[in-house]
Amino acid sequence: MRFGARELIFLAVMIGLLGSSYFFVFARANSTRLIKEQELAAKQKSLMELSQSTAGIEDLKGRIVELQRAIEYFDSKLPQERDFDSILRELSELAQRNSLATKTVRTLKSVRDAAYSEQPIQMSMTGSFEGFYQFLLELEKLPRITRVTQMNLQKINDREGQMTATLTVSIFFEPDPSAAQRVAGAE
Repeated sequence: MRFGARELIFLAVMIGLLGSSYFFVFARANSTRLIKEQELAAKQKSLMELSQSTAGIEDLKGRIVELQRAIEYFDSKLPQERDFDSILRELSELAQRNSLATKTVRTLKSVRDAAYSEQPIQMSMTGSFEGFYQFLLELEKLPRITRVTQMNLQKINDREGQMTATLTVSIFFEPDPSAAQRVAGAE
């Protein structure tokens, strides 16, 4: 078989057809395939992140129930505002039980919030340090939320073991809805 000009042109056209099909068909298909693979990888990554972020949702209901129980517990520790007199009486009895003489009891400006009210009480008392320490221990065990915000202790020089204490105790209350309505109406 002899190769003439016609065969060489035919061979060149076939090689050109093969080359052009690579550039126009296979290269485009390959770039499209790479783009699809990148999109697929991005979607798989998003799906993995979604799976990780939603992994704790099953536990979320249990956590919500647990937090609601904690809120109910602390709400039970907040007495009603109308019980303030009984709390003052309880503090006074607590001081007397520990051999402390209460000199002054003064209520300071109350702090109101949507969920609670805080009433600071400044108390001045004298007695033995051991009695005062026992008073603080029993104050801590009260069935309501209390906080000692300030405390000043002074030793009485001529009597051993005796002291004067001035402390501010904050007592937290559940807000009185009728008082909140009166305050809202006054504004």
